Amino acid sequence: MVLDIRGLREEAAPVAETSLDQLLQGEQAQLHRLVLSTDDLEQLLTIAEDSDDSRRLAAIAILSHHRSWLSSLGMLRRIVRLAHSEHAPRPAAALVQALRQCDEVAQFLTSTERAVARVAAQGVPISRQTLAPITAALAAGLPADIAAVLLDKICRTHPSMVPYAVDCLLKCDPNESLWRTFLAHLPQLPLFSLFVEAGLPQTMAATAQTRGWQQAARIATEVLQEAPSAKLLRHLLSKCGEDAAFARNHARFLQGIAQRADTSLDADLIGHFERLTSGASEDKVARLAPLLVGLSGRLDGQAGQQAAALLENWKSRSASLKLKIYHLEQGIR
Repeated sequence: MVLDIRGLREEAAPVAETSLDQLLQGEQAQLHRLVLSTDDLEQLLTIAEDSDDSRRLAAIAILSHHRSWLSSLGMLRRIVRLAHSEHAPRPAAALVQALRQCDEVAQFLTSTERAVARVAAQGVPISRQTLAPITAALAAGLPADIAAVLLDKICRTHPSMVPYAVDCLLKCDPNESLWRTFLAHLPQLPLFSLFVEAGLPQTMAATAQTRGWQQAARIATEVLQEAPSAKLLRHLLSKCGEDAAFARNHARFLQGIAQRADTSLDADLIGHFERLTSGASEDKVARLAPLLVGLSGRLDGQAGQQAAALLENWKSRSASLKLKIYHLEQGIR
């Protein structure tokens, strides 16, 4: 049997189209049905620029929802100019909201209108173009809730941009409190590479800049040791096992990490030690032994038992290794 669907097609109700005029009159619930032409965008911008037009907020709301204007540099600049010149908090915040995830929104982080600054913080992306205004805004002083939004975003800084982010803040001459807060929100691996492993850049000649860098390096070291992530700990263990010079040069830092690391963050931490030392040379085991001894005293339950068993396994390799581990366990250097 063949079903004739021609009649069904004729009876299907057509989808009602929503006009721009209807939306400007307040029917915002139908925004998703609208497709804007270039002429429509021009009309909306013209309305938004007219402070006497009662439809301004509706026009800005439509521009915020349908952002095809982002493909036009001229229209983007018009909205940025309009946001800068707007004095009323509500339309100003709506215009900044329309600029979300655009680098230009960073220009409004220090707005005297708190609602505008908050919307800017929520909408600013983390990029090479925005890190300078973000760090400048933090250094200038922001309300705690707005600063918290920016710091939460700093956590998502790409590792490759960490040196640039630090350089941006260094130019703002921040106080110690801001340094500590800022560095604590940056990814830890590039932070370690920058401040602990690399040391002071040879190109840094200015005295004031050198002092700022040394202050940042001290704070970064403290921050990393106070709350090392599982990812950082695993990286350090691997590097220590591979590189005798690294283990020797950073022995004190590594010991501090072992004493403070939150071992509950890494359920397979002892397994990582086992994999690193499986079939390894005695020298490699000896380099990792201080770290495992430092961690083992803070491990409970099954993890503690695994650590103790692994240490006993290492002791059985040779008399010299057994003596070294014994001295470590007794706190003898």
